[in-house]
Amino acid sequence: MMRTSCALGLIVLVLLAGLAYPQDKNKEGQNLSTREMEALKEHAKGTEQMLAKNFKEAIVFFKRALELNPDFSEACYNLGISYEELGKHQDSVEALKRSITLAPDNAHAHYALGYAYYQLKRYKESIDAFERSIALKPNNAFALSKLGHAYLATGNKDKAQEQYNMLKTLNATLAEELNREIAKKEK
Repeated sequence: MMRTSCALGLIVLVLLAGLAYPQDKNKEGQNLSTREMEALKEHAKGTEQMLAKNFKEAIVFFKRALELNPDFSEACYNLGISYEELGKHQDSVEALKRSITLAPDNAHAHYALGYAYYQLKRYKESIDAFERSIALKPNNAFALSKLGHAYLATGNKDKAQEQYNMLKTLNATLAEELNREIAKKEK
């Protein structure tokens, strides 16, 4: 279930990342340099590969984009997602941390970082990342769900129950999934 949820979120976020920069202007409205334009082209190719689920190929394009523009937070983010899809959790963590350094208010990057830490069983760091994601985007049902699971992994059923209570109104399916896990821990 988490794999499907992550993949669906990935597609939406990749599409939104493409909207981050106008064709020939940067975020400050200045004309893009030739290198920035080339980085955008490489990023677009990487995005195409991600959508086709060709994550190894996507990584090549995102790395090229970052060679051309090391401050390209979306390329770092998508590189992290691509690594995560290949099960390269530590590489994912590094790329996502870099993305967050460049764009600290990206709730999706914090969520993805939390997920990568969760996969590495680094639950404290996972909790911190999910909490930051929720602080930036309070109604993120996926982040609330994974935060609840991370709390359960640390043995904190009360905090997991809090997440369940918040999740009930946002996403009944994720809430019930978390509730089943909480019930298993109580046995």
